[in-house]
Amino acid sequence: MTEGQKNGGGVQYLRRIVAFAGLMTILLSQFLIFSKPVEDVVFPPYTWLAILGLVVFFGSWFIRPSQFFEKISTWFVFRNSAFWVLVAFVLSSLVTFAVVKLTSFTRINYIPAVTLWLLSAWAYGYAFWDKQGDAQAVFAWFRQNRQELLAVAGVTLLGTVLRLYKLGDLPKVLDGDEGLIGIFAQTTTGGDLMNPFSMWENFGSMYLQLINIAFNFFGVNPFALRLLPAIGGILAIPSVYLLARWLGGRRIAIMTAALLAFSHTHINFSRIVSVAYIHGTWLAPLELYFFISGMEKRETWRTALGGILLGIHFSVYLTAQVIAGLIFVYLILSALFYRGWLKARVSQAAAFWGGLLLLIMPTTFFIFTNPNEFFNRLGANGTFQTGWLQDRMLITGHSAVQILFERFVHAFMSLIYYPALDFYGATTPVISMITSVLFIIGLTVSLMRIKRPAYLLLNGYFWGATFSVGVFAIPPSADSYRMLMAIPAAFIMAAIGLDKILESMGLDWKSARNAYIFSASAVLFSLMVFNMWTYFGEFAGKCRFGNDSIGRFASYLGSYTRTVDNEFDVYLLSDPLYFYGSHASTDFLSLRRRIVNVPDPIDTIGLVSGETVIASPERFDELVQWTHLHPGGDLTYQYDCDNLLLVAYRVP
Repeated sequence: MTEGQKNGGGVQYLRRIVAFAGLMTILLSQFLIFSKPVEDVVFPPYTWLAILGLVVFFGSWFIRPSQFFEKISTWFVFRNSAFWVLVAFVLSSLVTFAVVKLTSFTRINYIPAVTLWLLSAWAYGYAFWDKQGDAQAVFAWFRQNRQELLAVAGVTLLGTVLRLYKLGDLPKVLDGDEGLIGIFAQTTTGGDLMNPFSMWENFGSMYLQLINIAFNFFGVNPFALRLLPAIGGILAIPSVYLLARWLGGRRIAIMTAALLAFSHTHINFSRIVSVAYIHGTWLAPLELYFFISGMEKRETWRTALGGILLGIHFSVYLTAQVIAGLIFVYLILSALFYRGWLKARVSQAAAFWGGLLLLIMPTTFFIFTNPNEFFNRLGANGTFQTGWLQDRMLITGHSAVQILFERFVHAFMSLIYYPALDFYGATTPVISMITSVLFIIGLTVSLMRIKRPAYLLLNGYFWGATFSVGVFAIPPSADSYRMLMAIPAAFIMAAIGLDKILESMGLDWKSARNAYIFSASAVLFSLMVFNMWTYFGEFAGKCRFGNDSIGRFASYLGSYTRTVDNEFDVYLLSDPLYFYGSHASTDFLSLRRRIVNVPDPIDTIGLVSGETVIASPERFDELVQWTHLHPGGDLTYQYDCDNLLLVAYRVP
């Protein structure tokens, strides 16, 4: 066999591309057929296209070797890797076209489109796969690294328990955004959100559809609603381990995984659905791991996989935009300071961007046709788009540079100084005091190692996330949960800091291994105890979640209304603070049961037998006094910790 035949020659490669063209023609005909209403005809529209595809597909079998075919089959497009890249982009283009057609007439679901989208990702990765499958080598690797794998598995298992324990009951209430997400997730079976590549509030509809699948399996309840964030929080542990292992080695990786697994902040946001930044804590480290390992090892399949994962990330939440910007800036800096290093890895960098562009093609079409949906979060929470910066300049008299610098510092300090209040309610910062010491030392060490490409990426990961939060987003109170993006990098730095402290104390790994293990374990154990107490002791049992009593009352209202097992109306003695409709959590928990606000006295309702009336906190006495005049019904008191929060009465 000649070299040309080995790389792409041979008439079989020509047959392959012709057969693929026929197959794509058949698929195209099916999407066109099912994008039209059913008609009473002998042959549906576009049947001729399906027949043409069949002719082309089976015609490929009859291509016989000839000098002409042998010559053209040596062209670049017929080479194995080029062919599979072509397959990937044709599939993704077909998916984009199919989404356009199916959106105009939704006679079928989008499962075929998603299947082809995933197949395009597989084809792209396969194009660069250059490894030979060797089961014995894999088993040998597992045996060689079994202790390390057991340690990671143990940490992940503990992290799993902490994230799944009473998932639907702790926190006890839902915040309003959780309820809203749950309601919109249930609408993904029809309408615009049926398109898996559309968006709502920068949540990918594919992500919302997965939440709805959880409802189908476990019922419409808080556990099912919070299951995907919990899974994301669990996956973050091995994900950040991989990135940390590449950057700092085994010890750094295991300590990083432990710090993340026991982090009270990470546990909290793994147990609520309102903050999708949690998924960035497993997707981003995985994307960056495959990117930097592929760049340094010059293995194209790794960077291609990193780009594919980032493309999938765009179908989850907006944190993907930050990672894309981070890698873009990283490559620019590499071109300036590591020109020779980057020049030898241009193909790997190109494969990364190719994977990203491949997977976001359908989403890109949605963004172009629905720009308001894509930019609405910036319009609502953007530093520049909302006019916040101009207002602050007028109020304070400070320059834009000073205000933005203060915002940047505030974002950084929200990790180690300001309490994590928004969507949490903790009295401690995102990172505990001792962990902050480790982090600051590790941050300094990482800056000192910035000449290494891997540490440039680590610093870019942390500072890029901090810059994005501080400069581009408001209000400042939201910094604590938005800085979840930076937590994986911060914990890698904290592990580096712990390692450097032990080394400075003469307890380095080589000369005092047992002392190193004991000291590191003692520090990690004390941090675990502190974080467990912070979340399960000080927070979960103190009824702090839900912002205030109004938000918590909304959950109690929805949960109680769900227990009313008849079709009679439910009335709420409301006031300007406590009323039905203030929080979407009520609708989600009550399964959208009808509740009637009654701002007037209870006697104006005209209650009949079987109906239920609920009192808001300011009108408890009114309801209780009325029950004395109308005894015989079921009177219910519900307490939130030690505070009476809801009184309900079912008329006899």
